[in-house]
Amino acid sequence: MTLTKILLLTALLAAPSVAAAQAPHREACNVEVDIADRDPNGANVRAEPGGSIIKGLKNPTSDGWIVVHLTAQQGDWFEIDRAVLNDVDQGKESVIFQGRGFVHRSVVGVGGLQNGAVIYRDHAASSPKLDPHANGDQAVELLGCFGDFAKIRMKKGIGWTRQLCTNMVTTCS
Repeated sequence: MTLTKILLLTALLAAPSVAAAQAPHREACNVEVDIADRDPNGANVRAEPGGSIIKGLKNPTSDGWIVVHLTAQQGDWFEIDRAVLNDVDQGKESVIFQGRGFVHRSVVGVGGLQNGAVIYRDHAASSPKLDPHANGDQAVELLGCFGDFAKIRMKKGIGWTRQLCTNMVTTCS
């Protein structure tokens, strides 16, 4: 084998594989959303995206809901630092998870928007508005987060807002 072929083979073997999975980019955020998982065993909090389960977030009440604080997004995973059970029956809130964990995008959501919410085209209040006065009682799908903004899909399209409704009892008027 010639020296050129040996050097080329060595370079190819030393280069990172294109097929190797790269960690998704991490975007920091500061958003509260609901656990929307219908699994009776609760939503899993994991040590890392797709990693071992460190906590199950289960709602033991029929009239309560769980709110999680998102601190970052990595692909389809959200990093959280706490979860709070809102118990309407007892009239109180209880922290049921504190620490660093990850939940999948499929287990979180929002009850809607605050009535009159402003929906922007980008994650900045200076960006054009998609909807300057959104109806709070509409289906909203959580897509992501960035800073204090949540990326959502709604009737008028995909946009960004800071006015989510995480109260499962009222419409956040």
